[in-house]
Amino acid sequence: MKAGVVLAVLVIFTRSGSAQSVCRQAKSQIVEHRLEFTIQSVSLPSPSGPLHAKALIPDSRKAGDPTVFSFSTLLGSEPHRSVDMMPLAIELAKHGQATIVIERKLTWPDIAQSVGTMQSTVLCAEQWLSTHATVQPSHWRFVGPESDTPTFEQLHALGDTTSMTFSVWFPIGGPNENEDTENTLRDSSSMLNALLNPFLDGY
Repeated sequence: MKAGVVLAVLVIFTRSGSAQSVCRQAKSQIVEHRLEFTIQSVSLPSPSGPLHAKALIPDSRKAGDPTVFSFSTLLGSEPHRSVDMMPLAIELAKHGQATIVIERKLTWPDIAQSVGTMQSTVLCAEQWLSTHATVQPSHWRFVGPESDTPTFEQLHALGDTTSMTFSVWFPIGGPNENEDTENTLRDSSSMLNALLNPFLDGY
């Protein structure tokens, strides 16, 4: 899905009752409460129907660096490898960083058909997390294909200029994102270290 199509979808959401409200009030329920954080199941609205996600909300009220994972599993076929994003999200939550993981599989080196179609859903996840967790609006991180990372223009089209004021992305699973994708398939701890230490150059 191209950016223009995503914007059109967001305009439709706005006309039908405010995309901000729909995303911020998306249905959720507590799945598990652990010592340092709570895991919630979230149903995110999308043009093709609800998409499920897991959100990890730290107990601490101190604003942390929020992260949106636009996929939950990375599958490599040469050789066969599988990496789950939830353990990384759990470690971030233990460090007081709110995360949300959209349930979705990415494949490599064959690019998943969903790549490039998720901008509106990822933006919705950002708005939900900014509503239900204490976050730093200037410290957003997006993990997944760059073509699925929402833009500030899309955010501002919804009338939202405060929930996200700066963002960086970790390009994984999309076209020409070989290095970071291969690094993650070999050892996902490198990405975790980069997320926990944002001033490191690459991972």
